[in-house]
Formats: sequence, structure tokens, C-alpha cells
Amino acid sequence: MEHQTIYALDIGTRKIVGLVMQKQEDHLQVLDSEMIEHKTRAMMDGQIHDVDAVAETIRRITRILEERLQIPLTAAAVAAAGRALKTSVGKAEAKRGLLHEISLDEVRALEIEAVQQARIALLQDQTQQSGDAQYFCAGYSVVYYRLEDQYIQNLVGQVGGFIEVEAIATFLPRVVVDSLFSALKRAGLELLSMTLEPIAALSVAIPPGLRLLNLALVDIGAGTSDIAVVKEGNITAYAMVPMGGDELTETLASHYLLDFHHAEDVKRQIALGETIEIKDILKNSGMVDSKAMLAQLQPMINDISGKIAGHILDLNQKPPDAVVCVGGGSLTPSLIATLADQLELPHNRVGIRTAEGFEAIRCQHPNLQGPQGVTPLGIAYHSFIFPPLPFITVTLNQANLMLWNVGEMTVGNALLSSGTSLASIYGRPGLGKTVTINGKIKAFPGTLGTAPIVQVNGQAATLDTPLNHGDQIEFVPGCSGQDARVALSDLFDLGAGEVKVNGRQLRIKPLITVNGREVASPGFEIPDRARVDFQPANSLKYILQEAGVPEYQLQSRSYAFVLGNEDKQIVWLPIKVEVNGQPAQLDDVVPWEAEVTYTLLPPHPILQEILEDTDACRLRVYVNDEELVINAPGAGILMDGKPVPTTAELIDGSTISLDHSISSAILSDIFQVYGLNPNLNARLVLKVNGSEAGFTTPIKAGDRIEVFWEE
Repeated sequence: MEHQTIYALDIGTRKIVGLVMQKQEDHLQVLDSEMIEHKTRAMMDGQIHDVDAVAETIRRITRILEERLQIPLTAAAVAAAGRALKTSVGKAEAKRGLLHEISLDEVRALEIEAVQQARIALLQDQTQQSGDAQYFCAGYSVVYYRLEDQYIQNLVGQVGGFIEVEAIATFLPRVVVDSLFSALKRAGLELLSMTLEPIAALSVAIPPGLRLLNLALVDIGAGTSDIAVVKEGNITAYAMVPMGGDELTETLASHYLLDFHHAEDVKRQIALGETIEIKDILKNSGMVDSKAMLAQLQPMINDISGKIAGHILDLNQKPPDAVVCVGGGSLTPSLIATLADQLELPHNRVGIRTAEGFEAIRCQHPNLQGPQGVTPLGIAYHSFIFPPLPFITVTLNQANLMLWNVGEMTVGNALLSSGTSLASIYGRPGLGKTVTINGKIKAFPGTLGTAPIVQVNGQAATLDTPLNHGDQIEFVPGCSGQDARVALSDLFDLGAGEVKVNGRQLRIKPLITVNGREVASPGFEIPDRARVDFQPANSLKYILQEAGVPEYQLQSRSYAFVLGNEDKQIVWLPIKVEVNGQPAQLDDVVPWEAEVTYTLLPPHPILQEILEDTDACRLRVYVNDEELVINAPGAGILMDGKPVPTTAELIDGSTISLDHSISSAILSDIFQVYGLNPNLNARLVLKVNGSEAGFTTPIKAGDRIEVFWEE
């Protein structure tokens, strides 16, 4: 097939139309055309459900046209319905020299870059919403060109240093596109080009000269109704309603109990306005007035036209100037009028476009004359006017993968086009854990994920490696890292041992609580954000706890007080401990088999403990002119102004003072330090400050005492 001849296929829900178009000097000539309806419901809502059945129909049409034209047909231009259509806008700009005119190739490259940007934006949006990247670019339309910040209709041949293009690209789920590829391949055809059905229909039904108007194109097929909106010279939006002529056929089949194919034949006779003979699946025959059938269809017609009108208003934000309808479904009686009413447009502003008015196309084939011929003619016409971007075929893990070659294709592009999730290409790092251990936070990272293994044609490659037609890709996704695992045995020494406490032999094991619950198994896995408290088995404090020492005896406390106008502070621990005969602290680590002894002290400090180095607890007197200091109260003790004994407990924050005029010492207290030889033949004489005294005579600091034997 010469490059001036194109084979186009309109693979529709109800039928497949094939045509061969050739470029003549001043027009495009349709050399031949063939239309075959599906024998079964091989397609529904624009989606191929039976690839083999569709491929067989394509093969029959191709064979018929080859025999009649006596030319081989090896590649076909096709269009996809807008089922699950996604649109995305991309922009591209470039700075260039001023010495040369802008070429078609330069504009083409800029358009491809804009489509790439639209594709990236769509993939990012889909990844954020659902992680689904399985979309294929089915075609694009230029929204505008700009030259030196001025809008312009065509860049080719212009001269300027800055050019910009914005394109609206259309994307379909790969399942829609791949089924088309599979059907063509099974029919023995290569893919010449692919576009979207509304783009193909627009190219002939609303040529650029009409796009200054605000128009809506509606292609009503059997399974879908595709919509495109143009204004101010640009195509601004696309949409799709998953309803068409099949819904009307199903309504008739359900109401009159008809076989689907018979219901399709009956539907086509309604427009003739005659009485129609029907035969239901129970072989009952009858005649039904076409007006009665139309009345049965009217609710569904209202539903379809209402959804189409709703999408047009959503896309355009107001009723358009006019609506152009194409496709076989537009011939449904009352549908055009109903759509006009739904849009609140005059009936003469919603009409049907046929192939008869296409000046650039010569076509004498009856099956292409009505509105149902617009899309197949548009597919061929679009392929002539907009040279197809090349497709390349590669294999990914031994499976064929066809890629729409927008610019340089890389391994990364191929993986995304195959539906591989971005998140699964590189192994994610394992999740870490944070654990609070005895009040301190400690982090435990997971292991890192591994990079993917990529080979192209048996050679090591990366995601950025360029691809060529026929390349073979071997891809092994990266493995995710292991989540952090923390067991008790990873954190602590869980060993137990024996010590002797105040003569009693004890076996001690560590105490571990996780979120307040005691655990002991070495393999216990600590959860993320857990609070772990650990008492080592050989901690002195823990040993004393296990020996039954009350908790309050193991808690030190700070006491502040004022003594003689001087601020004082004491830290009191109500226990005295020795390990192997040496003084020890509670946070000491005790060796196994050690001997621990402890003595419990009063829970609060007593005054005698803190005043033992003051005059309150010492008395200075003169005995027989010899100065002596004895351990006896040398002054009265006042705490917060009240007298108290030396055995009283210290009150935190109190003020302590001494009253030297008060003493509870007696004369016999001197014999703690003063020795007197006994004399059985003499009388003991005791005097205080020259006066006779006895053993219980009170004494105070500075007193002069006489002690002697008198014969």
C-alpha cells in the first residue's frame, strides 16, 4: 500500500466499517468501503469483549477490500471510543534562533513535549488518587500556539525567538487500547495510527474554519456517546457518556421480549413511521405501531439526551452556540429535538452532520453517506492531515508491549505504560521502630529496599535507558526492605543470679515491663512506640526491692532548712547499705554471690543527725579547771520557734535556732569523758559554780564544776 493510500477501520460497538482512502491532487478519494455487523455482542460500550470475534470481522473486511482493490492492506488507522476517557493539559516552550523559519518538525517536537507533560501530570494525579498508572495516550489536540507571547494560528514558516504550545491530550485505560492492538494483530494488521473517535469526527465535521464558534460535537454510537467542545478556534474539552443506541435496543428487547438482533432491526424501522411486525422469543408474532414503540423508547431517549446535555454544560459552563451530531444513534427519532430541549436551544441549533458536505473528500459509497459515515471518514482524514506518531513494539518479560512513541522512549516509560506502579519499581525501605527505654527514646531503622534489576537485550540498563523498536526488556522489581524487629534479647541482658541479703540467699531475675505489662520471654517482639521499663537483675536497688525493702525506703528526698540564719540542704536516704562490707549506692551493680547488708533508718532525718556538729549537741564546761566537751545537749532546740527534742523529725522548709539559756544536761553527763578513781574511804564532793551539787544538778555551757574526795 503506497504512502498516499490509507486503510482506516472504525471498530464500533454494533459494526465495523473499513475504508481505503487515497490522496489525489486536490482532494481525498474513498476507493472502496465495506461494513459488517457483529454477529454477537463482541463489543459493549466501545470495549472489545471478544477479541477473536472482532479480529475475524476485521480479517473478513480486509480480505474483501484487498480482493476488490487488488492491493495489500497491511496496516490500519483506528480510533478508540472515549470509554473511561481521561484528559490532561500540557504545555511546552522553547527558545530558538532568529535566523531560520520555524519548521514543521520543530512544531511537531514541541507538540510531543507538551503531550509528555500532560502524560506526566495525569500519571502523578492518578498515582495520588489510586496508584493506577495504566493509561495510554490515544490522541491530542493543540489548544493554542504562541509566538513571542502572541497567540497565532500556525507556527510553521514563522520567525521568532520564543514559541509555546498547549495541548489537550486524551488518555484511555490500557485495557481498552490493548484490546484494539490484539484484535489488529490477530487480524494480521499492524497499527498505522490511533486517535480518539471524537477527534477523528471533529477533523471533518467541524473543520478549523468553524472552530471560532462555540460548538459541541456529539458522536452517538451504539455503545457510547462521545463529546467534544470547541470555541475561539480551539478544542477545549472531551467527555463520554457510556450510553448509546444499544440502550434503546435493549429497552425494546425487554419490553417486547425480543432477541437483541431482532430488536435492533425493529429499532431501525421506527423512523419509517410504519406498523412493524415483531416475533418474540416464544415465537409469538404481532404488529406494533411505530409511534407506540417510540413512546416506549422516549424515557430512555430522555435519559441519554439528558446525560449528554449535562456533560456539555459541565464542559462549556453554558449552552453552546450549536450542537453537531454524528453517528448512527443520532438518527433515533426525537433524540435531536429532546437534546435541544435539554440544552434550552432552538431546535434548529441542534442538527445532524453527514459526509455529503465534506469538500475535501469524495465518497460515493452508500454506507458512508449518513451521519454514521462521519467517524470512519474522519479516522482516515485525520491520519492524512496529522501524520501518525510512530509506535514501537518491545517485549517486557517476554510479553509484547506497544508504545506510543512521544519523544524518546525509555525503560521507565515502558514500565509505566505496562501498568507497573511507580511505588513497586524500587523496593521501599522497611518501616522503623521507636521505643522508649527507661524514659529515653531509641530508634531502630528497617533495612533498605533493593534497586530493580533491568536488562535491555541482555545488557545491564537503567530506567533511563532509551528504547528502540524490537528491544527486549527483562525487569525484576526491587525488593522491599525488612521492617525493624526488636526483641527483648536484642536490648537487655536477661541473665539471673544469686546474692545473699542480710543473711538470706535470693535468686534474682530482671524485671521488664512493656507498656505496663510484665514480660519475660527473650523472643518477645517489642511493638512500635512501646514504653519499656527495665530493671537489671544485679542492680542494688532492684535486689533490695526483691528482698522486700519497702519502696519508700529506697527513695531519697531533699530537705531544705535554715540554721543560724544560713540556708542548709540535706539529701536523706532512709537506708544504709553495704556490699561485701563496703558502703554502696543504690545504682551500683552487684556481682553475683555478693553479700548485701542493709539497715533501715527513720523515714525522715532527725534533728540529732543534722545538729551533731553544733552546740546544740555538745556541752563545753570546766571540771577542776580542765576544759571538757561532752556529748550532751548544750542548748535548747527551737524549730519554727517551738521547743523540740533532738529526736524530733526535721520538717522540710523549717527554721531551726538554738537557745543557749536552755540545757537539759545534768552533772552526771561529765563522767562520759571525765574519769574519777574510786575511794571507798572518802566522800565524793560535787560543786557547780562553788555551790554544793548532786548527780542530777543541771549544768550549762561554761559552768565550773568541782569533783573531789573528802576524807
